[in-house]
Order: sequence, then C-alpha cells, then structure tokens
Amino acid sequence: MLPLRKIPRQAEWLEPLMNAGSRRQYANRSTIIHHGDTPDALYYIVEGSVSVVIEDDDGREIILAYLNKGDFFGEMGLFEQESNRTAWVVARSKCEIVEVNYEQFKRLCRQEPDILFALTTQMASRLRRTSSKVRELAFLDVTGRVAATLLDLSKQPDAITHPDGMQIRITRQEIARIVGCSREMVGRVLKDLEERGLIHAKGKTMVIYGTR
Repeated sequence: MLPLRKIPRQAEWLEPLMNAGSRRQYANRSTIIHHGDTPDALYYIVEGSVSVVIEDDDGREIILAYLNKGDFFGEMGLFEQESNRTAWVVARSKCEIVEVNYEQFKRLCRQEPDILFALTTQMASRLRRTSSKVRELAFLDVTGRVAATLLDLSKQPDAITHPDGMQIRITRQEIARIVGCSREMVGRVLKDLEERGLIHAKGKTMVIYGTR
C-alpha cells in the first residue's frame, strides 16, 4: 500500500497565498458573501470566525457551519463556473480575510501545488460534517439535535475551558437557526437538559458539563 501523502504544513503555502490576495477587515455581523453573487474569488480566514447561512423559500435561516482561523470558503466557484453563490457568509467576530481572485489562485496552485491539496482536504472534512448534519436533521429529534449542536459548539476555538466542562456563548435564536426549529422550542430543550444536569444555561452563557 502506498503511504498517504502528508497534509502540507500551513507555513509552506501561507505566505504565497497572502501575497497573491488582498487582505480585508470585516466588522462583526457584516456580510462577506451574499447569496446570488457571481463567484469570482476564494477567501481565507486569517483571524476571526464566520457563519455559513442558507435560507429557505419562506425566509427561514439555517446555519450550515462555522468556519474559523485557517479555513477557506467561497471555493465552489472554482469547480462550478456557471453557478451563483448559494449561501451567505457572515462575520461572527471582527475578521481579517484574504481574498484571492480565482485566476490568481489557479496560477498560485501551479506554483504551490500543496495549497490545492490543503484546500481539498478541508473540503473533504467539511463534506463529512455536512453529511453528519443531514443525518441529525433527518433522524434525531429536536432534543438530540440541540444536544449534538452544543457538543459541536464546545469544540469551537472560542469555547472556554470551565472547571465543569466547556463554556460557550450563544443565543437561543442562533441555536434554532442551526437545528431548524423555533427559539421557544430551543428554550424548552435547554431547560430540560439543565434539569437533567447536563448543562447550565444563563442568558447567552452555557456550560456543557463533562466536555473537554
């Protein structure tokens, strides 16, 4: 069996990427990509965190993913040239983003092929997470989906170590947008989880017990 190729170290391709693109600053909650935009650039998160959001025909939003420092986004236009953007990407915090035109990125990949391997590795990981989310939406009840979401959030870079587990900050409305239910239903589920001794919730701050 041939050995698996090692994932390239970020430092080997990061500087060429930064030099090829434009560095931009985005305030918290500002929109970086709009649904329906014509795709012409790839983005790389230098600092900060973003949400990937879709909307159904009734205007209800679902958060597909959170992306953090070191993640790419906006890559689908590299492979589907006829398609417009299918989601919004919104800053969750103050962000520094490198924006690279697709043609520049293709030229960069010819010079630094490891960067394409890094991108496709991220895409494969993201596909696994999306498949997992689809299974949760299809097969788990609301309590299961909320619990799975809290566990995922406890692994995000902005989660804080707590003596009893991991501490996160998130609104009930945002959890509802992740799991696809009403804010009121999220409130009832959180109360139930708290009564069962699995979490502690006060306002936007939640401690998920037993996680590290």
